[in-house]
Amino acid sequence: MKNVVLLSLAVVILTVPLVGCYGPNNISAAYDDWWQESYKEVPWLWGNVVFYTVLSWVGGLLYWVDGIVNLYWFWVKDAQPFGDGKGSTHTHKTITPKGK
Repeated sequence: MKNVVLLSLAVVILTVPLVGCYGPNNISAAYDDWWQESYKEVPWLWGNVVFYTVLSWVGGLLYWVDGIVNLYWFWVKDAQPFGDGKGSTHTHKTITPKGK
């Protein structure tokens, strides 16, 4: 019985982000803004070493978490009849290239 409960919980956790409710992706978009700012400062370090060994996995995880958070944005804030019928967006930081 315990195995059935754990399996059911795992199925729910893994499939919730796949239900088709797209939203503003605030978590992964904020992560992307931070990453772009870091890359601007030291491109060799952030662009090769850190990104391919660590940050790509972190970004994937945060995008998955956004799938769960987007359920709220879609059903409560955006989609009618519960929301206002207007989609939410993420406002990205403006990043100016270094030296310009």
